[in-house]
Parts: sequence; structure tokens; C-alpha cells
Amino acid sequence: MTVRNTGTTTQDYTVETNDGTAPKGDRIAAGQTRTTQLTLREDRRTRVTVTWRNEPVEQATRTADCRRSPVGAPTDEELPHTGADSGVLWARAITGIAALITGVIVFWYGGIWPRRREQVFAKKDAS
Repeated sequence: MTVRNTGTTTQDYTVETNDGTAPKGDRIAAGQTRTTQLTLREDRRTRVTVTWRNEPVEQATRTADCRRSPVGAPTDEELPHTGADSGVLWARAITGIAALITGVIVFWYGGIWPRRREQVFAKKDAS
């Protein structure tokens, strides 16, 4: 949580959550910004409130979703690249052509290979 003092004097503030943890209070100088680290419970909505002189200044509701969104996961505004790179497409095309050529060679060789001019088994006479 980042708090900024836009006034001309030093002010006290408190960051409170509704999850049962102790409030975190601090003093901030005029024109300064202070960041407070908060630990949120997993998969629970937590309301965070910044108070000044016992009156709420700003509230926000946040949900920790670490299991479903790992660090560095793309946000809604930034979509991941899901298409294949051009090198992958060339490799797949060459592999397909090689498989086709191999199939043609096997088919051709299978047609000429087992031919024998002599007879393997003698024919039985009908008499």
C-alpha cells in the first residue's frame, strides 16, 4: 500500500485490514510517499483502509490469488504470445516433407523388393 502526503505538514496515518491483523501506523513527512507491505490471506477478499485522524481516507478490496497467477503472469492488458515462431514453422514444414519423401521411398521399395524370379515353393501336382 502506497500512501502520499500532499499537505505541508507531517501527518500520521494507519493502514488497517479486515482480516484480524494489527493495524500498521506510521508518520509521513510533507510531500513524501511511504509504502507499507501487507500480507493478504490466500483466496480471501481483504478490505484495506487507510485512516487519517480516525477517519477513513481510502478503501480498497483485494484478493490474493498467488496459486492461479504466478509472479510475472500477464495481466488483462498484456496478452501472451501464443503463435509459433517462424523457425518453428520452417522446422515443421521440413519434417513434414521428409516424412512424405520417406513414405514414397518405402512404398516404392515395397513394390519392387520381394520379387523373385524362381519359385520359392514348388507347386503340387494335381495328379
